[in-house]
Amino acid sequence: MTKPIGYFCSGTMPGDTGLLADMQESWGSTFEVLNNAQRLWMIQQIGWSLFQDEPDSHLDSPRDAELEEVKERFEELSRSDLLGLLDALVAQVKGN
Repeated sequence: MTKPIGYFCSGTMPGDTGLLADMQESWGSTFEVLNNAQRLWMIQQIGWSLFQDEPDSHLDSPRDAELEEVKERFEELSRSDLLGLLDALVAQVKGN
């Protein structure tokens, strides 16, 4: 991440308080203090939190079995493709 967190999250300016300000103070404005394992853990936790808040997360879907199969095949994808897939999915969630 080369841009500061304020670029991605609204309302984070120098002098602000709250969680984002605390994160920037602890880890730097670009989270440069974190290693990739820590960043990926954060992605996992944020994804889980968003999933729990999603109104349809408790419903069974005809696609659930397909999604589970895809998850089991993630090792077929390169790291670059996995990150690209993550970018694409995040963009789609933002658009909805």
